[in-house]
Amino acid sequence: MQVTPMERRCSFKRQNSAIDDMKGDVKPIKRQDSDNSFGRPTVTADELWHLLQRHMASPLPECDAIFPWLHGYSSSAPPDYPNSISIIRSQPMPDNWIQNSGVLKCSMDPHEFLLSWATLGDVRLGEDKLVIRDIIIRELSRCQINLKLQEIEDVVLLCYEYGVLPFLNTDGRARNSYSVTRKVGNSHQQSVSGFTWRQPGSFRRFDIQPAKMLEMSSQIVVYCFHARDAHSNSKGHCSRCYKLATVLNLALKFVQANYLTGTGRQPKISILQYKSLQDIPPDLIGTPPMTMDSLNKDSPVQLVSPFDLVSFNNWDRDLLYREKLEVSKMSSATPVESSLSCWSGNSTDYQVYKLLLSDTKNLDSFVRDRLAYYSTQNSIVRIRKLQFDANDPKAADTKLFNIPCTPKPWALMIRCLEKVSPPSLEKVMASLGTLLKSANPSPIELNFPSSGTITLGSLNINSIEIILNICYVLYQLGNLTDYGSLIYCSDGYTETTFLLVAYLIFLWDLSLEDTLLELHLKYERPFFLFPVDLQVLGHLQSLLRQFSPKRPENYQFYRNRKEKILEPLEITPEMFSKIFLFCVPPDLNFSALKGPLPSRILSHLYLGSLEHAQSPKLLKKMGINYIVSVGEDLSWAGPMNSRHRASSSPMPNKIETRTKTSPIKPLRIRGLTVTGEYNNGSDTLEENPRSIDIFEQEGFKILRIANLGDNGKDSLTNQLEHILAFIDECYEANGKVLVHCMVGVSRSATVCIAECMKRLECSVLRAYLFVRVRRLNIIIQPNLMFMYELLKWQESQGQERAIDWPIICRSISELNNNYI
Repeated sequence: MQVTPMERRCSFKRQNSAIDDMKGDVKPIKRQDSDNSFGRPTVTADELWHLLQRHMASPLPECDAIFPWLHGYSSSAPPDYPNSISIIRSQPMPDNWIQNSGVLKCSMDPHEFLLSWATLGDVRLGEDKLVIRDIIIRELSRCQINLKLQEIEDVVLLCYEYGVLPFLNTDGRARNSYSVTRKVGNSHQQSVSGFTWRQPGSFRRFDIQPAKMLEMSSQIVVYCFHARDAHSNSKGHCSRCYKLATVLNLALKFVQANYLTGTGRQPKISILQYKSLQDIPPDLIGTPPMTMDSLNKDSPVQLVSPFDLVSFNNWDRDLLYREKLEVSKMSSATPVESSLSCWSGNSTDYQVYKLLLSDTKNLDSFVRDRLAYYSTQNSIVRIRKLQFDANDPKAADTKLFNIPCTPKPWALMIRCLEKVSPPSLEKVMASLGTLLKSANPSPIELNFPSSGTITLGSLNINSIEIILNICYVLYQLGNLTDYGSLIYCSDGYTETTFLLVAYLIFLWDLSLEDTLLELHLKYERPFFLFPVDLQVLGHLQSLLRQFSPKRPENYQFYRNRKEKILEPLEITPEMFSKIFLFCVPPDLNFSALKGPLPSRILSHLYLGSLEHAQSPKLLKKMGINYIVSVGEDLSWAGPMNSRHRASSSPMPNKIETRTKTSPIKPLRIRGLTVTGEYNNGSDTLEENPRSIDIFEQEGFKILRIANLGDNGKDSLTNQLEHILAFIDECYEANGKVLVHCMVGVSRSATVCIAECMKRLECSVLRAYLFVRVRRLNIIIQPNLMFMYELLKWQESQGQERAIDWPIICRSISELNNNYI
């Protein structure tokens, strides 16, 4: 997850062409101009800016009008969406320009809404123009569409160059007809017929929302900055823009032929006309065209280039880069013990530290207060806009990165990662010897296996001695020298936590449970342990504590070793046997919990699962005294009557409360709810009970909502204000609240996003990123309807829609595709 200046340079991949997914010798797009008049209407930059402003100021369709239509491939006409517009970039910037530059606000690229050969199963078919031409002619005949021969050739050429077909991603029939299936044992046999297509059951189809937006749009504008002189007058259209306009018109007609109900609108497809970049209103430009020189930096120790700053300001694009920046800030290096000798951090800390190490003055100048990982100030989310200052080119570095500031230089750096073996015992002890003897040593670097890779079955005396002696070396380095150490991994917690917790058990002489609570509550370090880590550490903890320097006899022993200081600590066969005889008490067994702690999102806000909520003793030790249960029952808090997990209905204006001394009489509200399966946009409405109550039990104040499932049709809108008011009560009382559902990724994550929108005063996408990064090692997955409701809720709060719906969905889809 690390992001560094070096990585950013090589991350400028073309984002807008499916050619990147194709193999081998496909040539990049070249400049193509034309002097012919193609007869397409044009729009000026000022007119486009006016159209976009009107679109962004228009309310989104209501949820009940647009769902379930947004969920799946299109078999019915879209709902009305007045003043809607889609802006499409026809091609990236040419050579010697940064291809991710030259982007207008709210614009989309062809591969984001057109069906690609990669999606269908084999990019090689897209390299055959005859196959593409045959498909187009077949579909024109089926839909009885007349197209000039030249227009057919234009469509074939553009589809060939982009590796796509002239079908929207929402065209289920096209997916069915042209998906590639392979017979077992013969990878070369293909079939474009007989493939059974089924509507996906998932309600998280963020990937098809750009195409959905095209179907709803009343106006579509195509543009590019590749051939600027071809846009200067109506007789000089850019041929690429014209060809894409033809493809768009055709793709819309193809998908509209699938509609069983309603009729599709015919949008006005125009091409942007301008003479120079100065004709375009600055607020319409997301990222201006920039040359490769914009990647250059004035100094070897400068972290951010001019292009980095300009592209950072455009939240329409490259959310993956922002996620890496946010992770690097959230998990930046912090001390994990009182002497400030041992630190835990991420790979960005390591790389920035090494980069700046040659200039100690530079490193010392970056003095900052260390912020907790959940602090709203320790985030890029609240940075509104960055400007490049030629007089102080490094001014932005400290805004995007937390520069390591250590009272003791890091002389030992241990990197935790997958697929590596632990260092030999001899190498571990030799590292300590080198650091004790050298006056100004170069940092020593070791690798150690990632968390989740060491199992009970893999433990032997040698492997345990290596773990124990790494702990010993870390302790002696801080105890006997003025040097410090860094334990790091890519994201700052996933791969390091096993080794870090093992060392802290050794250092503090605390149980596994108490060590985790100390690390979380006092040192406020993000961490994540896998079930296998909890199992192994549960058995190792007694041995690690047996050697702890916290025990007086061990402290004196370590102090007086002198000439034997480089001799490793040894484990006897008897000690080894006792490890496996140790049983973790049932009430201290965290193996069923993910993490094992819930994720701290804000100072007062935790996000977790039902398993976390079912552990009231743990929650009390963490200081959590409020609970929001979204659609799930707590066994220890008593069941709610007549549970209907898949139903929903409006909430009351006033919520009744009860205490533990009063009988459980939850308030029941009856209302209309969708209960049937979606069927071509037609739903059955039934009356079902809805229940909510707020009560106190076992020292917790609990808000519990029933009848709210993660099914793509139950609504959170009517409940959201009540939940946020409950959380605000906790906030004002200086309490801590756990918000949970079953897994802690959809219903409860949606609530946490809304709370962050409120506290950080930010948009949906920024709050989504803030929560996503702090839901440690677990990908939040609010369903499509929940995210849409958040955007509608933002609208109801009077906030402007700075980022449009399809752009939000595109960003989420790109992030998820990187992991799933």
